[in-house]
This record gives sequence, structure tokens and C-alpha cells, in this order.
Amino acid sequence: MNKWRLCESGASEHSPINEVLVQIMRLFPYLLFLSLSWGLLSPAWGGDCIISRAVLEDAAGTMSITEAVQAPFLPVEPILSKGYTDSAHWLRIVVRSCADGGELVLRIRPTFLDEIKLYEADPAVQGGWKIRVTGDRTPYSARERASVVFGFAIKPLKPENVYYLRLKTTSSSLLNIEALEPHQAQIKDTWLGLYQTGYLAFMLSLLIWAINNYAAGRQRVIAWFIIHQIIFLSLNLALMGWLAPLCASDYIGFVDTLTSIIIWANAFFAGIFHRILLTPFMPPRLAMRGVDAIILVILSDLALMVCDHMRLALNILALTVVLSSPMFVVLAFCARHEAAPGRRILRIIYSLIAVSLLIMQLPILGWSNAVEWNLMNSMPVHGFIAACLMFALLHLRSRQLLRDGEQAVLNLALIGQQLDLERARREAQNSFMSMLNHELKMPLSVIRMALGMKEVSATVKKHAQQSVQDMDAVIERCLQADRLEQPHLVPGRQPCRIDDMLAELCTASSTPQRLVIKLETLPTVETDPQLLRIALGNLIDNALKYAEPHSAVHIDLSLFEHQGQLGILKRIANAVGTAGMPDPQRVFDKYYRSPGAQGKTGSGLGLYLVRNVTEQLGGWIRYCPSENEVRFELWLPV
Repeated sequence: MNKWRLCESGASEHSPINEVLVQIMRLFPYLLFLSLSWGLLSPAWGGDCIISRAVLEDAAGTMSITEAVQAPFLPVEPILSKGYTDSAHWLRIVVRSCADGGELVLRIRPTFLDEIKLYEADPAVQGGWKIRVTGDRTPYSARERASVVFGFAIKPLKPENVYYLRLKTTSSSLLNIEALEPHQAQIKDTWLGLYQTGYLAFMLSLLIWAINNYAAGRQRVIAWFIIHQIIFLSLNLALMGWLAPLCASDYIGFVDTLTSIIIWANAFFAGIFHRILLTPFMPPRLAMRGVDAIILVILSDLALMVCDHMRLALNILALTVVLSSPMFVVLAFCARHEAAPGRRILRIIYSLIAVSLLIMQLPILGWSNAVEWNLMNSMPVHGFIAACLMFALLHLRSRQLLRDGEQAVLNLALIGQQLDLERARREAQNSFMSMLNHELKMPLSVIRMALGMKEVSATVKKHAQQSVQDMDAVIERCLQADRLEQPHLVPGRQPCRIDDMLAELCTASSTPQRLVIKLETLPTVETDPQLLRIALGNLIDNALKYAEPHSAVHIDLSLFEHQGQLGILKRIANAVGTAGMPDPQRVFDKYYRSPGAQGKTGSGLGLYLVRNVTEQLGGWIRYCPSENEVRFELWLPV
């Protein structure tokens, strides 16, 4: 019933939080454009004082600075992209001095690199080198720059100055270095901080939406999205370099280890989330086994981390993520079942996520050259795209489930109504059969007894004739009730004299001498004579049958104004007989007969017919009992 609980609390779909988030999602193309523009235009800011860059790969990772200086270097792009490797990489940069001879800042990105050593010639020592270290294995308090971006302060004295940097990391060997004047470096750091803050705020808003949505519907997939989004936010904090100042730990390698664990957790919980999301679409079982295999590989990858094979573990993790990306696209296209929000939307979203993920991961693996966009925005932009698309998918899914829930509630209500109607029909049928069984059994036994006698006396013959009349009356009232319940019944209208009709009915009754009639001069009414005859006849028969034996039944007709409309009021009253007083709450119910009336033949339809006929004719009837008298009042408009 969780699915229907979403409908019960479905108002949250239109809550202020969701409305704000929907508006934010409408800004998605603009935010994406600004994000891409930041990455593409960042190099155009200029100010870099590096003249040339060259790289040297140290496969064994054992070279000293003296050996590195003497080794041949190869020209390299502004962004080094060597993927996951055991090699150390030496970067030789030639930096021009400032016009004012001031300091420069070597600004190094990304922020997940383990160790970067700067070698600067020491003029005080012949052949000596000054060595400084930074990276995420260096505690934040020990870093030279109080910034999430790595860096060193240098003061080049010559027109051209040579510096060496040694990169050794368990993560991807992706590195960019700029030589900027301090104020330029500060401006870039400020803009980067603003960009990261806005990005994290946006991602946090998606998390708030997910929590709000889960509180409303308790959907399992939303719960896993919340877990995934929390871990992904933590991953972004790590890759943006914010963990170092936030953790403020002096333990060497703490931030690096924590970042690796978060990277693993992000991949693991993302795999589980996507599996749960895809399950309702029923992809082929073999394909889902492939997803399970990927999750198991990621899980076993944790053992490599525990055994201190961090680089191998991260490399396998990156490869697994790259391979899983097209697999999820295949799963989306192989989906066999239509589920919210639809297979078409699912395929589009997973295709976009796969493209974004490949653009991000290929340079990290060293399979393609990196550009500024990869360096600045690869993980945040991919996360931004993936989170927005998942938000859209889950939001559409929630709306579809809400609609399905509302439809299900309507269907349940309709089924409930149908069940109630069926139950009422069965109860009416049972009551009808019970009535027939009870009311026809005695007349039939009298007739059967008369038929079995050799000689039929006048008394027996009279009883048999009365029994036939009683059976005929029961059948006739059943037929009348059936006709009244037909939806196409439309009363006819023609002039009718109620006083004349009443006189005819009294004359035709079983004991006309018991009827005491009081009349006023009455106008002609426009009504249906046949229906009116049924109502008046049933009232008279009912009074004669259940009144005190041989007692008078009083009938009077008079003009009476009801709610400003003139009409004719008929009152019929009789002394209470052995049947007793009927129940005021049930007296007009179909098949109702008071306990004391069971000794007489009857259908329980007389007063039911009177009420329905009166309503058909635009009038009303009411039961007005007194201590020793049963009285009914029937009013019809003139």
C-alpha cells in the first residue's frame, strides 16, 4: 500500500519546497551553460607566466632531482593526463619573472593529488635544491597556501627561471599548473569558491527535495537516491578540496584515505540505486546479472583498499564505472515493462548520463587528452547533469505514481460502490425471497388443503379464495415496485379528481363500511392517475389490514399549503392493532414489516411503494404516530 500512501499525502507534490525546486529545474539549461562557460573561458583570463612545459616519466619512481635534470624531457600540453600509473612524473616549467620583480603563485590543480614536490634551485648552495611539498596527503595546516587549491609562492629573479615538480599519486595523474600574480590567483580562487558554493547549494536543494518526497511517499528508490546524493555531496567536497579545511586533521594521508573511501562508496551506492531504479522496467534477467556482477566487483574492490593497493583499487573502480555506463544504457533500451515515468524518458536520461560520464572519465583514465573543462568541471558538471536528470526522472516518476495512486483510489472507491450495490442487491434479493417464502407459504397451504378435501365447504372455499387474493396482492405489489424502480419511468400528467378516485377505492376495498371519509371541496390536479391510485390504494389497504379489527379508519382530504405551494393533504388514521406501532426509522423501507405484522399476509412493499410514488409525483408522505393511533399524511401539489 506504499504506492497509495503517496496519493494520501500527495499534497506534498505541490508543497512550497517542491514548487521551488521545480522552478530551479527549469533553470537547468542556463545553469549548465554557465557551468560549461566557466570551464571553457577560464583559460582566457590569461596572466599565466609559464613559458614552456615538459614532462619526464619515472617508471620506477626512484629518480632523484639530479638524475631528473639530466634526463630528456618531452613537451607536454598545459594539462598532464597520464591516468592511473605507478610511475612518478616530473614536470619541468620555465617561468618568466614579473615586471615588478614580485612573487608569483604556482597554482596547481586538481585537488585530489597525493603529493607534489617543488624543486627550486638554491642560490646559496652550489647544485643544491630547495624542496617544498603539498598535496592531499599534506595536512591543511602544513600547506603553504591557505586555499583549497594547491600552490607554492615563488620569486623568479631571472627573465627565465626553471622549476621542477614531481607528481606521485594513487589517483589519476592529472595535473595543471599556472604561474600567476598573487591577486590573479586570489581572484581565480574566489570565483572558484563562488562556483563551488552555488553548485553545492544546488545539489543540496535536490537532496532536500528527495527527503521531502520520501517523507510524503516512502518510496524505496527515493531513499536510495537520498543515500547516493549524500555520498555524492561528500565526494564533491573531497574533490573540490574542502575536506582538508573541514576535517582539520594533522594526520598525514587522512584526507587522501577518506577521499578514496568516498569515491568507492559513491560508485557502490550508485550501482545499487540504479539497479533499484531499473528493476520496475524489467530488463532481461541476464543483463541484471551483469549489474549484480558490477556491484560485486565494486564491493570486492574495497578489499584492495584495505590491503593498501589503493592505486589498483581506484583504477579498477574507474574502469568499472566506464564499463557500467554503456551497460545501464543497454538496460534502459532492453526494458520490457512500461513503468513510471516511461521507457522513452528512461532511455534519454541514461544516454545523456553515459555521454557525460565518458567525457569525464576518459581523461582521468589517461585515454584522451584533458582540457580545462575536464580539470575544472568534470566531476561537478557530470554530477550536476546526472543529479538533475535523476531529479527529473524521479520527479516524473513520483508524479506518475501520484496519478496512478489517485486513479487506484478512484478505482477502489468505484469497486467499493459496486460491492455495496451488489451487496444491497443480494440483500434485497434475499429479503424478496424470504418475503415470498413467508407470505406465499400459508395461502398455498390453505389452497392445497382445499384441493385435498373431497367436499369443500363454503367456509373453506372462502378461505381458499382469500388466499388466492392475498397471493395476487403480493405479486401485484412486487410488479409495482419493479416498475417504479425502472430508470425510464416518467409519470404522465393529466387532470384528475382525487375525491372521485378515493370514493372508487373505498367502494372496492374489502370492508368499505369501516372507512370514514371527510372531504372538502377540492380542485382538479394534474398528475399521473395510475401512480396516484397505487399510492392511495396501498395506504387504504394497509390501514384496514393492520388496524384494530372492526375499528374505523378515518380519512380526510383538505387543501394545505406547503412551502408557499398549494396542495391536497390526505390524512389516514387507524387505531393500533395487533401488529403494533411500526418503527419510524424503517416504516418506509423495502420489505420492512413490524414483528407483530408477521401473522398477516403481506409483502412489506406497501408503504415503500407509497413513498416512491409520492416522490415521483412531486409530493411527500410522513408518518405521524400518536399514543394509540397510526397516522400517515400524504401531500400532493395541485
